[in-house]
Amino acid sequence: MNYIRHLNGFFQHLEQDERMTVYHISLYLSCFQLWNLNRFKNPFSISRTEMMRLSRIGSVNTYARCMKQLHAWGYVEYSPAANLHSGSIISCIRFDIRVETTSDTLLLNITNKSKESKSGILKKEKKKKLNGKNRLHASIDKDYSEPL
Repeated sequence: MNYIRHLNGFFQHLEQDERMTVYHISLYLSCFQLWNLNRFKNPFSISRTEMMRLSRIGSVNTYARCMKQLHAWGYVEYSPAANLHSGSIISCIRFDIRVETTSDTLLLNITNKSKESKSGILKKEKKKKLNGKNRLHASIDKDYSEPL
């Protein structure tokens, strides 16, 4: 499991998924943190109280809705606990080896991609750029060798 690649894959996926709100992002990152603490073992047990505290979600209804949506959208595999005192079971989906497609499904990323597929991705990225800036309006043509 590559921590940086996973986070980069998650944020790449997130950039194109307009359904995700701050609640979803916070909840997913809390799940990712606990997954990391469990040495990336799937599945692992979570406590609703702990997850709500980590993600700063104050409503049980918001927590339940967001967790179900993360499961439905393919970010996690979630199995709620029937008993309040036993933890729910969750598995995080690996984004370091997966890539988004046009549908809502995720496919395994082939590490030896052909040059044609890479150039297609680069063309897609160029379309997103507006006047030398990306979607987040950050400069992308900055020369980092220049002093501030």
